Amino acid sequence: MARPNWVLGAGFTALFRGSLVSNIGDGMRLAAFPLLAASLTSSPFLIGAVTAAQYLPWLVFAPVGGVFVDRWDRRQTILVTQAARGLVMAVLFVLVLAEQVAIWHLCLVAFVITAGEILVDPSVTALVPEVVDDADLDTANGRIASAELITNDFAGAPVGATAFGINPWLPFLIDAASYLGSIVPFRGVPKPAPAPAEMPLVTGAIRAEAKEGFDWLRKHPILGPLTVAQVVYYFGLSAGFSQLVTLTTLDNGASSFTFGALLAVAALGAFVGSLAGGRFAQRLGRRTTLAGAAAIQGLTLAAMAVTSSTWMLFLIWFVNGVPAGVQRPVARSLQQRLTPNRLLGRVNVSNRVFTRGVIMIGALTWGTVAETVGVSSSFVVGGAIEVVAAVLIWRALRKLPAVARSWSA
Repeated sequence: MARPNWVLGAGFTALFRGSLVSNIGDGMRLAAFPLLAASLTSSPFLIGAVTAAQYLPWLVFAPVGGVFVDRWDRRQTILVTQAARGLVMAVLFVLVLAEQVAIWHLCLVAFVITAGEILVDPSVTALVPEVVDDADLDTANGRIASAELITNDFAGAPVGATAFGINPWLPFLIDAASYLGSIVPFRGVPKPAPAPAEMPLVTGAIRAEAKEGFDWLRKHPILGPLTVAQVVYYFGLSAGFSQLVTLTTLDNGASSFTFGALLAVAALGAFVGSLAGGRFAQRLGRRTTLAGAAAIQGLTLAAMAVTSSTWMLFLIWFVNGVPAGVQRPVARSLQQRLTPNRLLGRVNVSNRVFTRGVIMIGALTWGTVAETVGVSSSFVVGGAIEVVAAVLIWRALRKLPAVARSWSA
């Protein structure tokens, strides 16, 4: 029987509630952003450029962001960054309300919001082992992942798409309010114990500390090869990230609500998968669970290209979401268990530099493919690449039991 949040402690409850509030607006934005882009241009490349801008900070800001997460008070980092993100989103709301928004505004806001995410998300991830016992990590991560999926995609996506249909500025106003509103529960996260004074951050020190996290990840016999496999996986996945709105609204003529509902159906599948991820890992092993999830996602991504039936798209995208949810808490717990806490922020960010950075490259690539040979082709090739990634994940985890014992100290 699942333990309620209060059993996991007041610190986890505050962390959970803050993530819940923040992700409500995030889900609405994730549906409204591509819809707004598609209303401003019919170019798959420019629509993909908005997705690319959203992931560009993982290449240019993330390495130093990881250093800040490990050196700064993580609770305070979350509070300050959420306030800044709320103000930025409020500016976009005003631009849309005044009908002065352009594609470059979307790209700029997407960049800044993700830069804040680079500080907030790894801080939340690094705080989880501090507020729950090791035995509860899978449960805690699964609970946060489930909340993200419900609010970010399942509830947020159709509500965001509907709000966009009512008035394009509405989802961005709610997103701004969610960032600012999340500050209240996040304040309930326990303040850290006073730490010994550290040397002031200078350029050389930042570079050295960022390199320490990168080098640790690169040399780890499991997490290093797994990151390489995940880069391949996310490159294929980015076809769906960047061109789903083009496939549904421009190619198939679906409404904005249909697009939001499609995101919600995938989130429902991912929610189901996230609840079962820990059980799959215990029964099948983490290796089979993670590799199998990537393979199923690849097959279903490619299948999106072979039908124009709205109901079939819903069914396929639901099935695609289940393995996405399965792998999220399993991969996150694996990283937390194998990484020393003092390095967890930098290692988490180093991983995301590559896995999120490649989405930027993929978004531009698949936008070009969609413009030259068709949107369906991008889904087929992207799916095939995810299947290749499944093989690489299987190989990366072949020494998992023995290595996990020697690196978990």
